[in-house]
Amino acid sequence: MLAAVPLAAADYPQLLAEFQKTKPNVSAVHVIAESPLLVAVTGSQGSRQDPPAWGEGELLGVFAHRGDQLVPISVLPNDVAPATVKIQRQTADSITLAFGLRGDSIKIFFDPKTYFPKRIVRFAPVQVRHVAVVAGVLTLTGTDGKQDFIARERNGAWRVSTAPTAAVPAAKSSDTDAAVTPMPVSTMGDFEKARPERVKQLREPYVIEERIGPSQRTGDRLWVGKTFRDDRDSEGVGDIGYFDIPTQTWHFLHLPEMADYPATALLVEPDVIWAGRGSSGGLLRYDRKTQRTTVVPLPGAVDKIVRIGRRLYCGMTNGFAIVDMDHANRFEFTPQMDGSYTITPVV
Repeated sequence: MLAAVPLAAADYPQLLAEFQKTKPNVSAVHVIAESPLLVAVTGSQGSRQDPPAWGEGELLGVFAHRGDQLVPISVLPNDVAPATVKIQRQTADSITLAFGLRGDSIKIFFDPKTYFPKRIVRFAPVQVRHVAVVAGVLTLTGTDGKQDFIARERNGAWRVSTAPTAAVPAAKSSDTDAAVTPMPVSTMGDFEKARPERVKQLREPYVIEERIGPSQRTGDRLWVGKTFRDDRDSEGVGDIGYFDIPTQTWHFLHLPEMADYPATALLVEPDVIWAGRGSSGGLLRYDRKTQRTTVVPLPGAVDKIVRIGRRLYCGMTNGFAIVDMDHANRFEFTPQMDGSYTITPVV
C-alpha cells in the first residue's frame, strides 16, 4: 500500500479547485502518488500514517501534469463502500487502482496526449478454480462472480474467453465420502502450545472447531489438510495428515509452519507435499524425505495445486501462480479497452 504524501503548497489550491468542481464542499485533499500521474482522495485521513482511505461519498481523482497545470483524467465519487487505495499498475495510457477489503479494481484508459478518458472499467479478481491440460492445451477456468473465464495457453501466448456465469454444478463425491472414523480435533492444550501468540490475543471464551479441508487419496491413505476459522468464539490448529484406511487410524505431521493457517489446497507427491496456507500464508512445501519445510510467498488464497511437467500451477482467489524450482510468478486477468481480457504478470 502507498501512504499519502505531502502536496506541494503551490499545487494544493489548484488540486482543491479541481475537486470542488465536482463537490463544492471539499476541504481536505490527500495525495497518494505524484508521479507519473497524480492520484489523490478527498476527506479526512486521521492522524495515523495508514494507507490512504477513499471514504464513502468522497472523491478519488487521477490527474496528469502539463507544465505547471494539472489536467484531470478522471474524478470518481465513492458510492460503494469505504476502502483503502492501492495503485496496482500504470502504463502510458492506463492506470489500475485496487481497493482493499472491497476486493474490486478500477482501470482507467486515457489518451496519452490529451489525457482525455476513453473508458473506465470496474472489475473484480478472477478466482481460478481448475487447471488442466485439455486436448494438449493448458487450460485454466475461473470466475469473477459475474463472468466465467477460460484461458488457454499455446506457445507461451494466452487467449482468454468469457461468458456469463453459469450455475455451479452439484459437487461430485470425493475421497472423504468413504467411511472414516471422525478426525481428531486439537485439545485446548494443543492449541495453546501450537499457537501461543494467538492465545495472547483472545479474551472471549472459545471452542476448538477443526474440519477436514482439501483431501487427496494415495493408495491406502487419505491425505487431508485441516481447516478452521479464527473468529470470536472458534479457533483451531492447522496441520496436514492422513487417514490409514486398512488400520482405520489417523496420523498427523504436526507442522509448526501450518499451525496458524487453515489448509486451502493440497497436493501429495511421492517426495513432496504441497499445501495452501490460508488467505495470505503462501504455499507450503514439505519434503517427505528430509522432513524439511519451506514456504513460497504468495498473496491471496491458493485454492488449487496441479502438477504439469516441472511446474506447479496454483489456482488462486486473485488469478494464478506458476511455481518452478520453488520460485513463484503470479498472473492476473486484466481488462482491455475493447472489453476483452488478457493475462498479465504481477510485478
